[in-house]
Amino acid sequence: MTPRISVNTEQARHMGQHLIALTWKSAGYDTINDALPQGCTGEQAIDYFFFTSMLLFDFKNIETTLPDGTYLKGTNVFFHLAKHAPEIRPDFWSAAALAAMSDDEYRAAFSLERDEARPTMPRMDERIAILRDAAAGLLRHWNGATSQLLAMHPYLKQPDGDGLLEVVRRTFKGYDDPLYKKQFVFLKALDVTGRWGPQDPENVQMPVDYHVIRLALRNGIVTVNDPTLADALRGNQSCSAEDEAALRTAIMTAYDEMIRSAGLSVYFVDEVFWLIGRSCCHYARPPRCTTCDFSDCSVQPAFGYACPGQCPLAGACLGAGNEQYRSLLEPNVVTTYY
Repeated sequence: MTPRISVNTEQARHMGQHLIALTWKSAGYDTINDALPQGCTGEQAIDYFFFTSMLLFDFKNIETTLPDGTYLKGTNVFFHLAKHAPEIRPDFWSAAALAAMSDDEYRAAFSLERDEARPTMPRMDERIAILRDAAAGLLRHWNGATSQLLAMHPYLKQPDGDGLLEVVRRTFKGYDDPLYKKQFVFLKALDVTGRWGPQDPENVQMPVDYHVIRLALRNGIVTVNDPTLADALRGNQSCSAEDEAALRTAIMTAYDEMIRSAGLSVYFVDEVFWLIGRSCCHYARPPRCTTCDFSDCSVQPAFGYACPGQCPLAGACLGAGNEQYRSLLEPNVVTTYY
């Protein structure tokens, strides 16, 4: 019996070899340090990434142009707000402050106009609840310091199940995703900037969000064999929690195969697919498989890439030559996981 969703191991390996052939090197992760508020260093920076990473969900269709003409979308809008949140109160990103702040302070911080009645971020009630829960948990168990949490749990996974991933998932609502997407984003921010790394780096996995889900479906490293589910994805119809979990699990397995077989860094592969997903293969416009106007591109500066005017994955992506793959979209779900 054919499974409804399957991993295309051969295609995953093929995509890995294509990444090698690109000979890309990351231009660095300066954007991560650039997201920090002014003067935020040491343990404060670790706390900042811990709290902001748990808010990385549902940024679709959020965009703005700043007074200086800079265009921002999605995650960039969020980190612009997060970076300037200490203007509301200097200790904004500390557990003590987050536990004590009023709803209006939260809403003003996440408003481009500093207007508590007009927050820029959606689902503010959920975001406030997540931050308050996290602050309370950190204060209760680790004296309000993320660094203490990390020092007590230097391994991501332990045979008894008490590794960092499970401890954090069980303790904090903002990190309760069973596939640990936001945890891996948090760990990436610390690891690539030299702030902290786990003792078992082999257990680091891809943070699976909607951009990398869309890329996996379109490039064919995962195959949706159920035509009803495939049509639902193409039509952006609501997806059940069970189908969403099955898709993400298969996609994580496929990325693991790609990374392992090609000997690539998890962080590098995440950077490639996330940036291509928000540039070349965006959900809100036709994919740029063969033609591109170079607008709103995050890929070229990130890798010093002289783009010829088409998606850099087109040579290996099944969707580049097949509409059945190219038309797939990520699951339409309401979630705090990504």
